[in-house]
Formats: sequence, structure tokens, C-alpha cells
Amino acid sequence: MMTFDEFFQQVRTALHHLYDYPYLDSHPLALQHWDAQLRGGLGRAQRLSRWLLEAIEALNPPGLSGDESSHARYYAILVSRFVEERPLAEVLRELGYSRAQYFREQQKAITMLASILWEQVQRHSEPPSRTENLLDAEVERVLAQRESLDPAEVVFGVMDVIGQLAAYHGVSLTHELACPTPPVYGNRTLLRQVLLKGLSGLIAHPEIREILIQLRCQAQDVIIEWVCRPGTSIDLPDTTPARRLVEMMGGRWHPLAMTTEELVGGFTLPAGKRKTLLVIEDNAGFIRVFEGYLAGYDYHVVGATTADEALRRAREQHPDAITLDIMMPDQDGWEILQALKSDPLTRSIPVIICSILEDPELALALGAAAYLQKPISQAELLGVLRRLPDLSVSACSGIRS
Repeated sequence: MMTFDEFFQQVRTALHHLYDYPYLDSHPLALQHWDAQLRGGLGRAQRLSRWLLEAIEALNPPGLSGDESSHARYYAILVSRFVEERPLAEVLRELGYSRAQYFREQQKAITMLASILWEQVQRHSEPPSRTENLLDAEVERVLAQRESLDPAEVVFGVMDVIGQLAAYHGVSLTHELACPTPPVYGNRTLLRQVLLKGLSGLIAHPEIREILIQLRCQAQDVIIEWVCRPGTSIDLPDTTPARRLVEMMGGRWHPLAMTTEELVGGFTLPAGKRKTLLVIEDNAGFIRVFEGYLAGYDYHVVGATTADEALRRAREQHPDAITLDIMMPDQDGWEILQALKSDPLTRSIPVIICSILEDPELALALGAAAYLQKPISQAELLGVLRRLPDLSVSACSGIRS
């Protein structure tokens, strides 16, 4: 049986090759926990890399600085050195460590990370079982085939299929379209499975005789809900499989909840087509981090490592949003931001400043929509992208013409 010291060494070597997929594919951790890649899905190398990234993110304590929490210091070390792959000299300058002090702290950081992963393995909660991996890989394979969908058309198609089950159980199945629903970007097969799994448990429940499926719009979202009137408190059916599928599509699940008379559940999906995020960053490792953060969400990441490339891509591709590092080698981010906001072709694109420097007021004054200080978590990036319409309005209103 593997000891913790052996496990620690495996975690350490995997960290040093976090994006080297050929190396990770034959790594002992990958071979032990994951099958080889299924067609169109993530391979075991990518799964090992994702597992490590998620564990690093678990060290990120919201609201605490590096002086207040050892977790925060270890998080900063792991992100700077392994996730962003920044040069050691740069990390030493930023953290104010000597080489000896840094390597002592790095050893502690990797030990804490390995402890988190070790506990997960001992509980058999992570990495997932091979059966769960097969399911996830299949979903990811299907998710790779995304398209613009009419949610109403998908709902009507599901009602035709599940109508026979409803008739067998004596359940009335109706729908209500509150507004013309905009398209959503996703996979038709998965959306159908969410509806079928969410509704079949309700239809089979002996206390439910009527189900109303409602489609409505709210801001940039499409909301699909099912409303029942069981007349009494009931044991709620298990909706975990449907919830997992919704979350993998970048949506939000609404658990079944009993109001005074109604049982309501459903989910929300973001409206619109797939979006493009231009990441302006001279560190290619940081661009890969954002690609990993947005995998499975409705964003395609495009990277630019120089100012000229960034401005050209912004004009040609007109991305939905831009993240911009300040410490660029040829022109700093402030110059690039001014160039973007001075060009009629790019001035309307929301720009999110991402920097180790703390100067949000200057960023907003120069026309940025938001500011994020490195290291940046997945939750912070997703949160600011979801709030972009409101942030853009606020930024524009705060600048004098």
C-alpha cells in the first residue's frame, strides 16, 4: 500500500509537469485513477492536471491576505510557480523571499496540497471512480459538439417523448411560454436528457397529477421550470443526475422546493452563442490557466502575448471581453487599454484588468470594466464575466465625455 511520503513525491513530480500532458499520461497518479482517453473526451493526463488545479484552488481562502493565513501564502506560491509558471527570480521578488526561505515554504505548500489530495483519495471521493469518469468523459465528448439551440423547440420535442410516460401514470403535462425565448449555446442531446431526467421522477410520483413546464426569460438567461401541485408534502425524487448535466453545461440548477401549494424546480441556462475571451498576457501559462477555468463554459479563449498581436486580434475578432495584464514586455497594459478605448472598432469591448499591481481606480478611470488582482481564482473570473453587462454600464457612466 502506498505511503503518504510516496504519494507526496508523486504529487510533487506531477506539479512540475502540470501542463506536460505526454508526461502526465504515464504518471503513476494518472495510471492508477483514470482510464485512457475516450474519443472526444478528456484524457487521464488532462484529468490529473485538472485535479491538481482544483486542489490548489481549494487553498484559496476568500478575504484573507498572505500575512493572515498560511493557506494564502501556500496558494500564492503554488499559483505563481506551477500554475502560471513564472520564473523563480520573479516569484522571489514578489514574495520577498530568499531562495532558501522560498524552497522551505514551497515544500510546506506541496505538503499541504498533497494532504488535501491524500484525504480525498482515502475517502474515495476524489479522484472519481472509473464509472464516474466514464460518465464525465462521455458528457465532455458530447459537450464538444455545441450549437445554438431553440430551448422551446427542445422542450416541445421532449414533451412528445415523455408524453407517453405521463399518459401511463395519468399525469397531465402542459407547457407555458412566457416570452419568445432567445437561443442558448449548448448541446441538444444533453439538454433533452436534463429535461427527461428532471421530469420522469415527477411523473412517476403517485401524488403528482399535473405538471406545468414554464419557459421564461430573465436578463441574459433562459429559465426552464416545472411546477406541480401535489396537494400534500411528498418525498422529493432524486435529481442529482440532471443537476450534474446542467452544471457541466454552465447552467444553474434550481432544486425542487415546496411553496404553499406548489412544488417548483428547474434550471437556468445563459442565453446567446459561444463567446470569445481575448487574454492579453505575456505568460503563456496564465493563458492556459484561463482556458482550464473556462473549459465547459460558453467562452472560447484566444491568447495574445504582445501588444501588437493583442490589438490586431481585438480589431479582427472583436471578442466579447478582454482580460489585460499590466506588466507586458513591449507596451504596458495601460497603453494597450488606452489604444483599445481610442479605436472605434474596439472601444466598446469590456476590458478586465488582471494584475499583481493594486490600482483599480486607475483601471476604471481609463475605461476598464473591472479589475482583478492576481492570483485569480476560477470563481472570480466567472463572476466578473457574468456581471460584465452591468459592469460595462457602470464604467461608462463613471467617465466624463
